Amino acid sequence: MNENIYVSELSSSKHIFQKYHFCRGNSNKRKSRFGIILRGSGTYIYLGKKLKVTEGDVVFIPENICCYSEWYGDPEIEVLYLSCFMHYETFKYEPQLLYVDDTVKHDILQITELLSGGQAENLEAYSRFYKLLQTVIVKLKQTDVEVDKTLQTAMEYIMANYNSHFSVAELAKTCCVSESTLYHLFQRVLGLSPISFLNSVRINMAIEFLERSEYSISTISREVGFNSENYFRKVFAEFTGTTPLKYKKETLNP
Repeated sequence: MNENIYVSELSSSKHIFQKYHFCRGNSNKRKSRFGIILRGSGTYIYLGKKLKVTEGDVVFIPENICCYSEWYGDPEIEVLYLSCFMHYETFKYEPQLLYVDDTVKHDILQITELLSGGQAENLEAYSRFYKLLQTVIVKLKQTDVEVDKTLQTAMEYIMANYNSHFSVAELAKTCCVSESTLYHLFQRVLGLSPISFLNSVRINMAIEFLERSEYSISTISREVGFNSENYFRKVFAEFTGTTPLKYKKETLNP
């Protein structure tokens, strides 16, 4: 690959969850991410493909693909990311594992620490990140992955409007396709119906409310878009294997 690449808005983040978490991804202004799975295991889902990861793995998630993920931990999930915008013309990759040694993992951790410092430390972080790219970019498997724009539009609409009430017909109209076409697209690529994907997003947000607020189960049900509290409890159990109340008690008293 002979073209120049430069990065901007380099940042780091650590995500810690209890037992189960559905991650919508950063649907607005997606960044490319280099991640280390510190605890737990998960699955990145994109374009009909699944990338399974477990503790100790290093993963690359490019910014041009709408990717969501599901995580499981016993009891915790912990993932560390270095994120940035990567500027290029023909840089075509899909989510993948990076088969690297502990030196690369150590470099990612050090860059993360530098990013929490001052201006000089941030400049050092960029310098080390470019050196890291030199090491890992040759290990990335380049592909001619095709991104389905209709599916991405639908997924991003759902993730942005999960707590609103809209039908699959309305979603299809937003995507300028028929309801049947949209349904078959979700099933073919993601293995889910549009409603199942919507529910997975809603349950993810419900989990965040359970972990970070004092809202009642009834209030959380309404906040994430369910018309019926009983239906919310049913869907929650399907995704997590437990009830919202039990989940909250286990989270607060692990």
